[in-house]
Amino acid sequence: MSLEVAKELVDEFNNGEYEENIEPHFNTLMNFLKFVKKYGLLDELDLGEIPSREFDDELFNFFEENGVVSNMDYDNMPEHFKNHFLLNGLENNYENTMWFITHNLITDVVIRPDGFYLHLRDREELEILFCGNRRGDGARYVAKIVLSEDGLGHEWYYDNYVKPYQVVDELDDANITALKDIIFKEIGDKELSLEDYNSDFFEELSEEQGTEGYFRLRAQDLEGLVKDEEAFNELCESELDDLGQNLKSLYWNSENQAYEDEAYDLVYGGLEEYFEGRISYVPKEVTRTDGSKITRYDSYIKIRDFQNIIQTFLENNKGGYWNDSHLEYFGGLVSLMVGMMNDDQIDCIDFRAPEYPDWNRTRKNINENFSEYL
Repeated sequence: MSLEVAKELVDEFNNGEYEENIEPHFNTLMNFLKFVKKYGLLDELDLGEIPSREFDDELFNFFEENGVVSNMDYDNMPEHFKNHFLLNGLENNYENTMWFITHNLITDVVIRPDGFYLHLRDREELEILFCGNRRGDGARYVAKIVLSEDGLGHEWYYDNYVKPYQVVDELDDANITALKDIIFKEIGDKELSLEDYNSDFFEELSEEQGTEGYFRLRAQDLEGLVKDEEAFNELCESELDDLGQNLKSLYWNSENQAYEDEAYDLVYGGLEEYFEGRISYVPKEVTRTDGSKITRYDSYIKIRDFQNIIQTFLENNKGGYWNDSHLEYFGGLVSLMVGMMNDDQIDCIDFRAPEYPDWNRTRKNINENFSEYL
C-alpha cells in the first residue's frame, strides 16, 4: 500500500466508515493504527471516530506512547479519552494533574500544604451524603438537623411521663444534699395537713410526732423523704410544685441534651469516613457596594482521601461517552460523591438513629445541670 492509499483510509476513518470499509481489511483497530503510524498519519486521525467498543487501556497507551496524547487539550479531546488521560496524569504527573482537576473540574476543593479541603457553601450540603430511607427518619434526617443552623434548638426527645423523683433517683451525694437544703428552706417545720397526702411516709411522721391530722418535715426527716418515691412526688404536686416542675424540666432537658450529643457524635463520626476533623471557619473581609467592609466566614472541611475518590470515579468510568462519565459534569465534590453513591461506587454514610437518649449521658447531664434548674 502507498501513502496515498493510507491517506484515503484516514479520510474514510474520519468520515465514520471504519466498520464498513476499514475493519474488514485490517481485522483489528490496532492493526489499522500501526499501518497509519507507518505513514506518519496518526495525528491526522479524528480520534472521536473510534468505536466505543474498541477503546481500552491498550489503545490509550498506544496513543500515549506515540506522542498523540501529549498534544491533546483536555477540553477538546474525545470524550472517551478524558478519564484515561487523567488517570495517566495521576500516575505520572500527580501534582499538575491534581492542580488541573481542582481548578477546572472539581472546583470546590482547595489544595493546602497538609491536604485537600472541601470549601462548603454551608454545612447543610453535607447531609445528602447520608443514607436516606422511605420513612424519612434515618441517618439523613438526623444529619439534616445536626448540620442545619437551627440544629441546636431542636427538641430531640420528649418524655410525657416524667415524675420528679426520676431526677432524685439519679442525683449524686452533693446534689442530694443541695436538694434537701432547698426542700427544708421551702417547707421545713411547716405544718402540713394529712388530708392533702396519701403516702404512708407522712402518716408515719404524724404518728411519730404526735401531731394528729398534720405533720412537719424536720431536718432529720429529709433523708427518708428523698428515699420515698411516692411521698416525694406527692409533695412536688402540692407544696413543692415549683420544685417539681423544675425537676421535670431538668430531666427533659438532660435527656434532650444526651440525645443531641449522641446525634452529633453519630453525624460527625459518620463524616469521618470521608473527612477529617470538624468544619473550620476562616474569616474573610468583604467590601460592599457602598465601600463598607464586613467579615464573612468561609467553611472548610479536610477530605480524608481525595485522590482515592477521584481515582475510583475515573477507573469506573474509563472510556465513558456520557456527560455524567466525566468530572466536569458534577463540578463539585459533594455532587460527585452522590453520583458515585447512586452508582454503587462508594457507600453513603449510614448509622442507626437511637430510639432513646443514652442513660449514662442523661445522668451526667442531670448532675451537671442541677444547680442551673434549682
